[in-house]
Amino acid sequence: MAFRIVSSATYLPESRITAAQLDDRLNLKHGTCFKRYGVEYRHFASDKETAVFMGCEAIKKSLTEAKLGLSDIDLLISASATSHQVLPYNAASLLAELDDPHHIASMDINSSCLSFLSALEMAHCAISSGRYQRILIVSSEVSRVGITYDNPEISSLFADGAAAFILEADNDSLGLISSSFKTYPKGYEHCQIRSGGSFLHPSKTDMETFLAGSYFTMDGKKVFKQVASLIAGFVEEGLDKAKVNKSDIRYIVPHQASHLGLKHIETRLGFDNSHMVNIIATMGNQIAASTPIALDYLLKNHDLKKQDKIMLLGTGAGLSLGMAVLSL
Repeated sequence: MAFRIVSSATYLPESRITAAQLDDRLNLKHGTCFKRYGVEYRHFASDKETAVFMGCEAIKKSLTEAKLGLSDIDLLISASATSHQVLPYNAASLLAELDDPHHIASMDINSSCLSFLSALEMAHCAISSGRYQRILIVSSEVSRVGITYDNPEISSLFADGAAAFILEADNDSLGLISSSFKTYPKGYEHCQIRSGGSFLHPSKTDMETFLAGSYFTMDGKKVFKQVASLIAGFVEEGLDKAKVNKSDIRYIVPHQASHLGLKHIETRLGFDNSHMVNIIATMGNQIAASTPIALDYLLKNHDLKKQDKIMLLGTGAGLSLGMAVLSL
């Protein structure tokens, strides 16, 4: 039993910050964010637009598009890298906000920026086994709370948003042809938010250390170097596993990791730019919401045919690589 995508939806914060405004915030010469980091604008969530609020908006839009209610969904998966709060888990927080009288199963999946791809794989297994018939996956991220303005590369990269997808069992579709994931833990310390768990906790560390660990840190050069050394071989193995050739891929939807990272995928993997979804200039890196927002953009803006093959590709803190080949 395979699945088909019944509907998809994106929610973007109302506030939009231009590259020039970012230059001002970062005390940079006008034109720097655009020329150096490829920024046109970024969507930043307001205090009202929490991760739960944005996720619920995306859920409601996807249900409306599919002409379904929450009672028609068997399982809700929250696939996000960040939490609204430590407990309860994200999916329960979303259901509490929706306040629907129907009670459904729910769970969280967190593999940082690869969370949506991981959720797709889990949904495929659950639908294939016959356990669930219809699954809703939502990714919602507020990146700004973990970002400081002392690093222009990081500060200009991240943005906020949410996306939701409804998947349904369908014998006439191929759905997820294959997926591949690998973790290379030598890159564990390259991207981190150290606080928020039991390791750095106010009960056993001073508040200054705890607060410092609450912000995102990244060694961009080390991340780029490690990914560059691994990505080509990883994709080749993944395509072999899916039993498809590079020429069979109609579109590639990469995690919008960075301006330079997307250029590297294009040159290193040999995919033509016209077949790659690149919305980094306007969307930025929306963490786990990045890939589903890019996939929704593709579905809404391109004329896709049944059984067109799409490759989703991403990286996540860890360092982890993930890819999936879908057939519509």
